Amino acid sequence: MSRLGRFQGRQILLVGATGNLGAALARSLWEQGAELYLTGRNETKLSLLSQELDVPFCLVDLSTSEGRARLVDQAGLLDGLVYSAGVAPLAPVRYLKDADLEACLHLNTVVPLILARDLLKSKKLKTGSSLVWISSIVASRGVAGYAAYAASKAALEAAARCFALELAPKGMRVNCVAPGMIQSEMADEAAHRLSDEHVAAHFKAYPLGLGRPADVASAISFLLSEESRWITGESLPVDGGLLMGLSSSGMH
Repeated sequence: MSRLGRFQGRQILLVGATGNLGAALARSLWEQGAELYLTGRNETKLSLLSQELDVPFCLVDLSTSEGRARLVDQAGLLDGLVYSAGVAPLAPVRYLKDADLEACLHLNTVVPLILARDLLKSKKLKTGSSLVWISSIVASRGVAGYAAYAASKAALEAAARCFALELAPKGMRVNCVAPGMIQSEMADEAAHRLSDEHVAAHFKAYPLGLGRPADVASAISFLLSEESRWITGESLPVDGGLLMGLSSSGMH
């Protein structure tokens, strides 16, 4: 299979490669010629994806300083970084556990900031490189039961704007992609905890229907590419028109 494409010869680190979105993105970037380095927490899925694409991987726990140091040490010089790892505890505020809140904020917000910082300090990010962090539409609208997740993603978007200003003199760009609900493990887990009526009503709210991982992967690819060279500090909603529909209906 020919792999000539817009990422030919470009080194991209993909964090969170074992989820549905991460795997779809890995395949898409590989098909476009990217030289990938994968990481994730599921050894079986990571190994299978690595074998399928014939690319290297690093099995680490990024919630630990040791895991992050190992990844930074093993990463090559990067043209792009995608942070797609995360957790989404679903619970009303009064039932939200300390450990779940702390783990959510740590993995979804603190880790991507520290990882980007350490890659910069180690001079592993090339001039002109692009960083893409996966946010969520819940960062900009209230959703009952998702206080921890929404807080972590809103903070991530705020940090991205600050990073973008600091790194712009080096031609580096930092953006977020904010998906709606797509076919993924996180969506399946949420659906198991909600009533069938609630899930059906949520799906119906998407004017373009429920999204696929490939839909979000395409947006990420765009922000990694030179085609978006004049875009930084932004959060791109990829939500099938959900936010637009809520706005036009007067919902908040």
